[in-house]
Amino acid sequence: MPVLALKRLPIAALATVLTAGGATLLSAISICIVIGTGPAQAEEHYEVNGKSVTAAVYQAGKILNDSVGLLQTNRNQEAVDMLLQAEQMAPDLAGVHLNLGLGLAKLGRSQEAVKELETARALDPNMPNVLLTLGGIYQSQGQVNNAINTYSDFVARFPQHKDAAKVQALVTGLKKEVADGVIHPEMMNANGTPSDNYLGELGSRAKRWPANKLPIKVCIRPGDNVPGYKPKYLAILQQAFNAWQEASQGNLSFTLVADPAQADLDCSFTNDPSGFRNQAEAGETNLFANSKGPVKGTIQILTVPLVAELPLTDNRIRFICLHEVGHAIGFGGHTSNPQDVMFYSSSVSDAFPHLSPRDANTVRMLYAQ
Repeated sequence: MPVLALKRLPIAALATVLTAGGATLLSAISICIVIGTGPAQAEEHYEVNGKSVTAAVYQAGKILNDSVGLLQTNRNQEAVDMLLQAEQMAPDLAGVHLNLGLGLAKLGRSQEAVKELETARALDPNMPNVLLTLGGIYQSQGQVNNAINTYSDFVARFPQHKDAAKVQALVTGLKKEVADGVIHPEMMNANGTPSDNYLGELGSRAKRWPANKLPIKVCIRPGDNVPGYKPKYLAILQQAFNAWQEASQGNLSFTLVADPAQADLDCSFTNDPSGFRNQAEAGETNLFANSKGPVKGTIQILTVPLVAELPLTDNRIRFICLHEVGHAIGFGGHTSNPQDVMFYSSSVSDAFPHLSPRDANTVRMLYAQ
């Protein structure tokens, strides 16, 4: 999200306005207004990056600055409404289109978001944050090849960017999952319509806990000393287990235990993804199995956002928990349907997540066997 440095300066200070750096998905340009002080200098003069602009562009810049805080605190509709006004004032200000694209994406209006981001890229092809946001939208919509190509373009063009290594890890992970068949086109039934479950898509990557391990004993360790942790996260993770249990229609069950040594699934919270296999993910699950199926497992949930512009709301934590519990009950792969909790990417939009009918059908079928 572009951040504009807005300043009112005496005329002698005009040359001191510099372009500032920004965080992930943020860029910055500088705006100043110079106000004459003498009788012959009553007019205001506006400049953006050293170029004269109209008062309308200056006002659009102020709106753009205000939109940053709104987007970071998930007041997305307010930000979009303001940015639509700014777009009318300054249709050639690339940063407005970038922020507007992100706001629309967070509201789930992906097609409109892509249009705004492509406009921003056409106006200023040297904005790395446009590529990051576009890649995120493509990924969350299941357009995996577009996501890989967009992220790869970002890494190639901006190798010194502070997020280049993280994005490269994401590209590597996506390519590996495609190559391994973990991500592939959605399975169709004999009539050519999407299947009502994804058990066939997962194939041998679906592992069922043996009947003698049910109910699965779960220990959830509070993350009281973990930065970013909130006590309600424990309840959200418990609700995720309950959601999968209810979806199984009684074929799968869990029981909470206080002692990790007695647990089949040991769950914890962390603010450090450096130990994850893929540092571009917000959680990690490991299962240990024998010839009969899973026997032990661990779940870690990240308590800090991967990028500042997508704050860790209750909805995002809930999605992460549902997704990781899905892995823990035996779903070793991902689906290519964005409606599924086991889809290979979280959504840019911030909506309350539910298990999809395909999620429910799949867990019921797996544990009814």
